[in-house]
Amino acid sequence: MSIRATLILPHHRYVYSLGAPLACVQGTIGKVFDSPENHHGANHQHFVIKVDKVLKFEGGTQNLVGTELFVAVRFGDSEGLAQEIPGLQAGQPIEAQGEYISEASAYPTADNSNPVLPVLHFTHHAVGYVKYGGEYYS
Repeated sequence: MSIRATLILPHHRYVYSLGAPLACVQGTIGKVFDSPENHHGANHQHFVIKVDKVLKFEGGTQNLVGTELFVAVRFGDSEGLAQEIPGLQAGQPIEAQGEYISEASAYPTADNSNPVLPVLHFTHHAVGYVKYGGEYYS
């Protein structure tokens, strides 16, 4: 049995938890994708962050500094954000918290492929958030 399989972190108790490490990072937006993707009945806003600083990494051991993360932010229902984060632009600073899914465990999507990047998932209440343009989104 792996160490990760026996590790229980507080955020794992939520329905959408994948049992992954909790990462909080600051970085720069590298790319913003045009259209939200409907995934399992929910819209997701997608963008890529290049990590400059790791504020928290509970349950993880990788060095994420310099890594590009594919970020999926659920919106448009009561389980995610009410609406998309407005005005996301490449080159702008951002902070995000969510579950970290390594590239080995991430699966390709229309926006995250060739190569598949590690994913920051569950970036909304009750586990994650995004800070952008002086606003807090959860």
